[in-house]
Amino acid sequence: MDQTAVEARRSVGNEPPAFDVGRLESPALSSALLDALLRYPVGQRILDVLRWIKPVWRIPFLEWTLVLRYEHVREVLSSSGEFQVPWGAKMKRVTSDDGAEPPNGRNFVLGMTEPDAHYRQDYALLAQAFAFGDVATTVSRLALEASETCLRDWQPTQQTPFFDVVERLVLSVPAMMCDTYYGIPIADPVHFGKCSLAVSSYLFGPPFEDDGKASTARKREMALAAAAPLRHTIRTAMREAEQSLMANGDNPADSSPLHRLMRAKRDSCGAIDDDRIHVQLFGMVLGFIPTNVLAAGNLLETLLDKPEFMLRTVQAARAGDDERLWRCLRETLRFRNINPGPWRLCAHDTLLANAHGRATRIRKGEQVLACTQAAMFDGRRITHPHLFDSNRPDEDYLVFGLGQHWCLGAYIAIAQITQMFKVLFTHFDVSPAPGAAGRMKRVSVFPLHQMVSLKPVAAPYGLASGAQPHSAQHGG
Repeated sequence: MDQTAVEARRSVGNEPPAFDVGRLESPALSSALLDALLRYPVGQRILDVLRWIKPVWRIPFLEWTLVLRYEHVREVLSSSGEFQVPWGAKMKRVTSDDGAEPPNGRNFVLGMTEPDAHYRQDYALLAQAFAFGDVATTVSRLALEASETCLRDWQPTQQTPFFDVVERLVLSVPAMMCDTYYGIPIADPVHFGKCSLAVSSYLFGPPFEDDGKASTARKREMALAAAAPLRHTIRTAMREAEQSLMANGDNPADSSPLHRLMRAKRDSCGAIDDDRIHVQLFGMVLGFIPTNVLAAGNLLETLLDKPEFMLRTVQAARAGDDERLWRCLRETLRFRNINPGPWRLCAHDTLLANAHGRATRIRKGEQVLACTQAAMFDGRRITHPHLFDSNRPDEDYLVFGLGQHWCLGAYIAIAQITQMFKVLFTHFDVSPAPGAAGRMKRVSVFPLHQMVSLKPVAAPYGLASGAQPHSAQHGG
């Protein structure tokens, strides 16, 4: 879709409900401390020691269980019946009309506890809408174009000599693609993206963050406020897509996931309704923007901390080798994953077996952290875990989860992140701004700002124009 058409679509519809994204900007000591704890090598060394002492830790007064060994983490993530996702009720709440209580929203497919008929139907619906073939034909191109637009639109000045790479690239690109690829008109990608961060922080945070205490109540209230403009924007886009479909029929130019979903509704003879489409689109937005912001922000922070990682990644980008570039990025992400791991709720007493024939009992009702970060450094399974090796086998990585709740949009995320870093590292040498400005600013675990110096490379090539990349020394 050309830029003129995108701008025309953005002008349609009423203004969405207001949400003050400045609420995310309030400095929090807890965010800084959490960031310091999770950064490599501090956080990883702590996890290594804990795993060496005991592979499964139970914290009785919190009813938490931390699972740290590779085979145990895989078992938890693969056993969706025994270890269920705990955020289904939260998803229903944020997709409810005006945050109604009890929630009248529906559940996103990855929030469902069992692969039942509803799960299979919704999964098939999303697989058809977000077709795998889009990655090669559409997603990579749109990600590359969005990245070049973000970088081309910025010019350093005496007042602003540094580039906010998180807000103006890492956050903006996936939000822009919810418009250009998903088909959801978005007037302000940065505002839309920050709303998604507020909701995601509430949905996927630790289980104690919905316990009714004042601090967690504020986080819930902020998430509900941020969810309102997301709901409005998605509902408006659905209505416009349906009107276009009725007026114009099957237009081959309308091949976005949104239009595919609306065509599926039309052809379903009433089996698919607006609420079902809304919650699945809402979930795909929440699974795309915040997750990619976390992944790309953590990647960039680690690359800036580790010059040898940066060198190999830049070499792959400037060689135009997307596969090698993603392998370097994925290996970097292993050193600080998207998060320490996903939470699960133990549905009934369950035994976790190990290779020595002993088992650990997980009690019904326990909140279980399947610590993928620890698992990807488990020396029993991972060869030389503290060395950078971009040629590791795929099984060494648990970046996108596993089993029933494996990330639906993983291939879209890989394409977007790969193309974004390819554009950045092809055109610029990147270094942190001096002093405090050059340190990552976060809300909870989510990156918000990172000021960097961008030094243009001697002879950048125009990726979007189709020019051929120059050669570079093999790395990785």
